[in-house]
Amino acid sequence: MTQGVASLEQLEAGYSALFPPLLRAAQRACLEHARLTHDDGWPTLQSCLDFAATFDVPGAELAAFFGHLGYRERGRTVWVNAFQPGSRSWAIQRLLTDRQAAAFGFACAYRDAVLSDARH
Repeated sequence: MTQGVASLEQLEAGYSALFPPLLRAAQRACLEHARLTHDDGWPTLQSCLDFAATFDVPGAELAAFFGHLGYRERGRTVWVNAFQPGSRSWAIQRLLTDRQAAAFGFACAYRDAVLSDARH
């Protein structure tokens, strides 16, 4: 494990502690649905919002697990795909709710752990 990168085991423990069961279920269902129905295997913003409504969890928080970051500007919600090359997600991260930031931070930490694990 690279210094500063959490292990997959640490992240799995944190996942259960940080996120309520219904949100975790929605996240897993949304990802599995995308793997079966999208060419790239990744959830779209709309599918995140649809699963959030189905599971009755906050859409912005679920979407943040997949890099879709939403914030309010002039009375409307603006969405940014933080995992898209060239996105300026760093500029809006300060506008996220604490729960969105936790979900997005978890997604980034998980990605880093998987990449680190694959290198070793």
